[in-house]
Amino acid sequence: MSVKSIILKAMHIHTAAIALAVASLVVTSAVQSQTVSANFSNRSGATRVVPSGIFGVGGLGSTLSDQGTISRLTAEGLDGSRFWIQLQTVYAKSTPNFASLDKVLETMKEAGLHPIGVIEGTPPSLGSKPCAPPSDVWKWGQLAGSVVEHVNQKFPGLVEDYEIWNEPELSTSLCISDPATRLSTYLKMFYEAASAMHAQAKSDGEPIRTGGPTMSQLSLASTWIPALLRNSATAPYVNFVSFHLYVTGQPDINAGMNWSYLYSVTQSSSHGLAHFYNLVEPLVRAGQQPNAASTPIYITEFNDNWAQSWDCCRNNPTYGSLWNTLAVADFLNVVYSGATAVPSRLVYFNSMGSNYFCIMGEWNSKMDCNPSAMEPYPQFFAYQLFASPDYLDLQAGGHMAASVSPASTTTGLEATAFYTSTADNVVVVNPTATTYSAVNITLTNPGLTSPKGVVYLLNSSHGHISSESVSLKSVSGGYSAQVEVPPYSTVALSVKGSQAGSAPKAVLAVSPKSGTHSLPVYIDSWDSQPGSSAIIGRTIDFGDGHWVNWTPALWHSYNNPGTYTIRLTIRDQNGQLSTASSIVTVH
Repeated sequence: MSVKSIILKAMHIHTAAIALAVASLVVTSAVQSQTVSANFSNRSGATRVVPSGIFGVGGLGSTLSDQGTISRLTAEGLDGSRFWIQLQTVYAKSTPNFASLDKVLETMKEAGLHPIGVIEGTPPSLGSKPCAPPSDVWKWGQLAGSVVEHVNQKFPGLVEDYEIWNEPELSTSLCISDPATRLSTYLKMFYEAASAMHAQAKSDGEPIRTGGPTMSQLSLASTWIPALLRNSATAPYVNFVSFHLYVTGQPDINAGMNWSYLYSVTQSSSHGLAHFYNLVEPLVRAGQQPNAASTPIYITEFNDNWAQSWDCCRNNPTYGSLWNTLAVADFLNVVYSGATAVPSRLVYFNSMGSNYFCIMGEWNSKMDCNPSAMEPYPQFFAYQLFASPDYLDLQAGGHMAASVSPASTTTGLEATAFYTSTADNVVVVNPTATTYSAVNITLTNPGLTSPKGVVYLLNSSHGHISSESVSLKSVSGGYSAQVEVPPYSTVALSVKGSQAGSAPKAVLAVSPKSGTHSLPVYIDSWDSQPGSSAIIGRTIDFGDGHWVNWTPALWHSYNNPGTYTIRLTIRDQNGQLSTASSIVTVH
């Protein structure tokens, strides 16, 4: 997001038509009970997948460069990020200068990040200002290809995902006044850049993914996304579709936005988070790009408000973590309202030096993201709860429950449910001032034996995530637990246990195991054996930053000297994992 696009971003936000006099969420004297239920389908592996690496935080390694702070985030599983590759800086002169870019990439490499790079900007040789359309689109595309060449040579395997331009539908981002001309120009730019980038990546033996349209004005989604995905020139190069999502803006702040208002908009059937995702997803599935039915959808920027100013809730000790756990639950629950997949990437918008947008900063009365201290802000704990291996471990991937009730709601409690390789998890969000003193959470068809339950609590009273053991009661088809859900809180029940049946056995064959670069290696996992249930997941990590899913055997080339550990991970329908590894030495 940039200051230049703030005004036009208001065009994709609802207006003050949703009055601040919404029904109040405050029922401070009420004490209620409720039932939450989730069906885990015996961990069959047949439910919707939550891809690994789903969570990201923008600006890690770029606007936030302190290695200690970044390590604090990656330790919680938050290893995804997004950064800008500004061609007007790299190619400010006829001889490229990669110094600034290399500094960012080196930080990312040391931190073990998996970033999304944004190719943006027009060099002085091709335009009068960075937002100008290139005078020679082909040459601009070649410059993008040369960036890929440099990154692949100096930082192989570090950057695989590239977005092409940022919010090109805005005249302040791509400086063309006529909307139709702006769209047609973007399509030309996308084709020239993506085709050159893929050609270079193929030559380097370093696979990449390109995507767009990276838009925020979602009232134009039904025009821009089909234009990109049904164009015979651009569609073959769309490996993912990305967009940005901010549900409120400066006009809402000016009108006196409070929590009740933000909540009503977040859950709105016409302006809410799930609404916009469910608007985009059918457009993606109807495209002509390769694998349209499974094309990943990235939300590469999202936050509660796009304005670089104070609002009621973004960094608030009560509402900061609450809004973000609600947002994650809404994004996961789209599969219960018609979507075929959850988002593949959720990148929280964080930009140190940009007032009020951060995940770390000085905890003070202003909560203004002052970088003089790097303390976790309230929203940090929301992502720690979902992503960290110490809590729900969803950054490692998992599957949604077959069903959950209540799912996304407009009043009262909201729940989402998923299972990982180690646990069945139910997350309950209470966006109200009501105390739910006796919430019965029932897990049916859990696929676990000898279960043990832990309850995590996140709210302003605790500041951090608290945990305690909880008794589980056997019920027909599963287990139940009774928990208290305080006002403005998130409670998660995580149940771990033994998984029924014998485990699968991963078998990995690698040949040759040594040689000089470039070294082609054949990697074969066909002899892996299922246990008492079928193998439903297979990942081969090549040890050089690249990996594949599902493919049982293939050739992979190592283009740089080094020692590489190849790891095979297989998963069966019961969620049981088995791994195998082999070392390849390239001289």
